[in-house]
Amino acid sequence: MKVNLRKYFRRLLAFTVTVIITVSPATAYADTNTNKENVPSTVDVSDFTWPTGPEVYADAAIVMEASTGLILYEKDIYDKHYPASITKILTTLLAIENCNLNETMTMSHAAEWDVDFNSSRIGLVEGESLSLKDALYAVMLESANEVSFGVGEHVAKGSMTDFTAMMNARAKELGCVNSNFVNPNGLHDDNHYTCAYDMALISRAAIMLPEFRTITGTRTYTIPATNKNVARPLANHHRFIRKTSNYDGAIGGKTGGTTEAKTTLVTYAERNGLTLIAVVLHVDTGLHAYEDTAKILDFAFDNYALYRIEDTEGVNNSAFTSLFKDFPAFVKPDQSPLRLSSNSNVVLPVTADYKDAEKTITYTPVKEFVHGNNVIGQISYSYAGKYVGSTDILYYNQEYPLTKAEFDAQWPNYLIPPELIFKDSETNVTLGSESSDKEDIPVTSKTTKEKDSKKQGSSLVKPALLGIIATVIVLLVGYYILFIELPHRKRRRRYHENHKRRMDSMHRNYREDYIE
Repeated sequence: MKVNLRKYFRRLLAFTVTVIITVSPATAYADTNTNKENVPSTVDVSDFTWPTGPEVYADAAIVMEASTGLILYEKDIYDKHYPASITKILTTLLAIENCNLNETMTMSHAAEWDVDFNSSRIGLVEGESLSLKDALYAVMLESANEVSFGVGEHVAKGSMTDFTAMMNARAKELGCVNSNFVNPNGLHDDNHYTCAYDMALISRAAIMLPEFRTITGTRTYTIPATNKNVARPLANHHRFIRKTSNYDGAIGGKTGGTTEAKTTLVTYAERNGLTLIAVVLHVDTGLHAYEDTAKILDFAFDNYALYRIEDTEGVNNSAFTSLFKDFPAFVKPDQSPLRLSSNSNVVLPVTADYKDAEKTITYTPVKEFVHGNNVIGQISYSYAGKYVGSTDILYYNQEYPLTKAEFDAQWPNYLIPPELIFKDSETNVTLGSESSDKEDIPVTSKTTKEKDSKKQGSSLVKPALLGIIATVIVLLVGYYILFIELPHRKRRRRYHENHKRRMDSMHRNYREDYIE
């Protein structure tokens, strides 16, 4: 009998991973679903002082690293301020997340007439149609307030109340702590406010989207002619993108300003692998806003470095004490099903070494493995008591199990009863015929049983009907034979017998007469 060793080893590995995760030695933690262990730093950083940044004109300012969310510079980041037009970053984020950019947006009466005509506009009118993509360029480059209103209505199917509810819900999902949005464009309202920290979180979510990154980094753009107007050229208001001022590494941003908000500014910049988000609020002038932004970005680039975890860690790293160290020795590192998620980073002060970071490894049991990467834990990194990055621990499953989620999503497209695929909870009949180690999910829903009973009932109708018809035919034939055919046959026999006797009698009389 030929044994498939590779398949045997893969199954043994999967079993080992599950066992190690489930019975991790760190049992002192209260959370029964998650086990943790720490890999302490080898360097004493208890007296470490984080770099302090420059003084700025802004009443509130922040620099956040995009991939980790690490705050590299801060000044009164939780204080409430009016955002003005940087609100449009959230509007654009929601449009990209909820719509297709090829959709056609049509301006409503309210979008044209309910927006201040003295504010920034590009002149869209009621009934004018354009693609959502073109509209978002108008929103982000020219800060068009009437277009922002139209985008909000389009995303929320015509209801501005619903759109502002979406804005606040999304902000809450992102972890915002001191924000409230009542319109999609940032025109002043006393109840429309945010803080530097919240705007950094919103801006971080937006820059993760390739479509947003392209739009915010575009210097000029032309909206094609519409059903109401000729083509419109657009130019980015952000000086670093428009190149009226230079900043090395600037890749996008959004301007804002009202009498109450003063000047607000969001800027994205990249250098040496770092993607930074700078937010300044309530700055007295536009010149000072750009000056503050350049200063705090330079400070962050000069004092922090990024390490790609994938390049610096390995699943065979001896620093990991449980899952990685105890994994079966016959597995070569390059063949191991364990890996770390890509595009995960750690950001540290330039004076620190990557090995100085303290690691916290969290193992999370997995109920159902799917094909491909399965997250079975996370490594979080901290330095001097501050979170500096994290990465997921992945287990790569080569098998293609039919999971319960996949079955539920595709039923009834399989067109087969679930009991023929999944094991019954009492009989242990396994999924498929290849192996018995795949996870089988019994399907015992009321709906499925009702469907099966209906199918069985319908399958009995035809035979029963045919039986009734056959019985009726038999009865009719029997009735015909017993009460019609047999009596009629007797009458015919008597008739023929009588007829024969009469004929014989006539013949005898005829002969007698003839003889005489």
